[in-house]
Amino acid sequence: MTLRDGKFYFVDGEDEHILRDVFLFKQIEKVEFRKLGGALIKKSLLDEMDADDLVKSDQVLLNRLSRKAKNIIFSYQNKYVYDQVVGNKLPELDSGKEFELYFSDTFKIVEQNKKNGYVNKVPEKISIALCTDENLVKHIGTLLYSVDENTSSFVDTYIIYDNLSKKSLKKLTSLNDLLSTVTVHMIKVLDKQQEKLSKILLKNNGLPVTSCYRFILADLLSSLDRIIYLDVDTLVLRDLTELWRTDLEGKFIGGVKDKLNVAQKIVSERKTYFNSGMLLMDLNLFRKYDICSDLIDFAVDIAEYCEYGDQDVLNYYFMDSYEFLDTKWNCGRKFLEDREKEVGIVHFYGLEKLWNNIVYSFYVRENIINMEHIYKLYQYRFLQKSKSLKGNKVTIVVTLDIFKYSKTLESVLLQSYCNIEVKVIDVSQDDRVKAKVRKLQLYYPNLKYYEVTLNDDFSRVMNFVIKNSSEHIFFVKSPYVLLSKTISDLMEIILENQADIALVEYRTYKLSKFMYYFVEKDNQLEDISGQSKLNSLNGYLIKKEIFDAVGALNFEDNESLTATILEKADKVMVKHSDYLIKVFD
Repeated sequence: MTLRDGKFYFVDGEDEHILRDVFLFKQIEKVEFRKLGGALIKKSLLDEMDADDLVKSDQVLLNRLSRKAKNIIFSYQNKYVYDQVVGNKLPELDSGKEFELYFSDTFKIVEQNKKNGYVNKVPEKISIALCTDENLVKHIGTLLYSVDENTSSFVDTYIIYDNLSKKSLKKLTSLNDLLSTVTVHMIKVLDKQQEKLSKILLKNNGLPVTSCYRFILADLLSSLDRIIYLDVDTLVLRDLTELWRTDLEGKFIGGVKDKLNVAQKIVSERKTYFNSGMLLMDLNLFRKYDICSDLIDFAVDIAEYCEYGDQDVLNYYFMDSYEFLDTKWNCGRKFLEDREKEVGIVHFYGLEKLWNNIVYSFYVRENIINMEHIYKLYQYRFLQKSKSLKGNKVTIVVTLDIFKYSKTLESVLLQSYCNIEVKVIDVSQDDRVKAKVRKLQLYYPNLKYYEVTLNDDFSRVMNFVIKNSSEHIFFVKSPYVLLSKTISDLMEIILENQADIALVEYRTYKLSKFMYYFVEKDNQLEDISGQSKLNSLNGYLIKKEIFDAVGALNFEDNESLTATILEKADKVMVKHSDYLIKVFD
């Protein structure tokens, strides 16, 4: 407790056992862990200290004692009073290197490596590692296609997994038939390794245990001296040879600097922090000092302090023993603003993941959206090469009447559902709309453009577009935008319910206030078959055979149009959820 201004200030809590690796966190959180006053210490423990240790600051001495102590208990019994008289302040945390805020001895090993002139062997052939579970398998093809297209050297890719379906395993191994310079090797995590990793509690951040597979790459890939680790939500846009040959200067790993968060406690005191989505790793050093096993034990102990899961673990463990690499090798949103032409690896972490159900164009700048378009181009080319898009193709008909709301089109192009073609009906009479579509066509070979002038018959153009569409047709018009999973979820409704039409509801978004307006929905499906009238086709996914059955339609009369379509549909399903967003000023 403390005595201040004539008052006693007590602390509450139950006695707690402090793990060795947690002691440093406690030194940051609680002043009691920074001073000898109030500490009861076994003399035998002090006898183990060198004479030099005993003259160090209280904070350093307690830190060193914690490394040797077998059992540390923090008591909340308020048996010790610290008198905060004028000039007698509680000790602040000393965070410089000399105060030894380290969780491991890796920084000492690096210092010794520099003295000894240690050099990590760089093989001629590049090796990269990916870690996956069932949910990420479908994204690996695009990533490896980007490596194949942009890297001049041959690349061995090691895909680390625990439990994948036969279908997924076949899908991944078949990549060897599609890629020219990339060879895929499947590496299964051993049961005993999986059991140890599963003890790491990552429930605070929602990350799967697969995110920790990078901890054991040195053990899994025992014949390799170094590896480039990549998260699956990355895209390679430059030759990896330059990155591969980077000298780590005796350090264990290389990574790109990332933004600090106040939750990253000790690391934030050093003002250095790296993103773990791309790592250049010296596996030889990992094995030489048995890092893998120690890293897992460390992660088990401190998981509750790691808001960003494996990334925090690595930053804490390897403080002052990693090399900062050029930001071009791991460009997330923060680093794209001024570096679009220099990007080597794009990292779509956080909200930027293309498979998250969000509207990108509301949240990110144009150059970041451009990177999303580049990803979709690589995805399209890979899917065409793999010939994996078969059946259930959707034609999305986008009607644009004003340039200001052309983000409608971007939200369509960034759909997570891949088997689509997009047909733009431009009724804006604005050349800027055409220019924007032409620019986007560089990224989207499946994007077609139809201009409707004042002298054209809108219904004639629409009927022509529909006649030449695929099995399913979705309609959307400006100023509406779509959540990125709109088409995939509607297709699921169509297929699971054998429906002819599926539609969704919408909310509104006020641009000037950056504010949503909506009525809470129950997200339930409802069968509305038999209804004879709806407002328009906006937000409808319709089987093309319905249009084939009715012939030419009058798109100038919404009431007649929807009535005709509904009459031919045997089953109509509506999802009471806001997949569409109506944008207004």
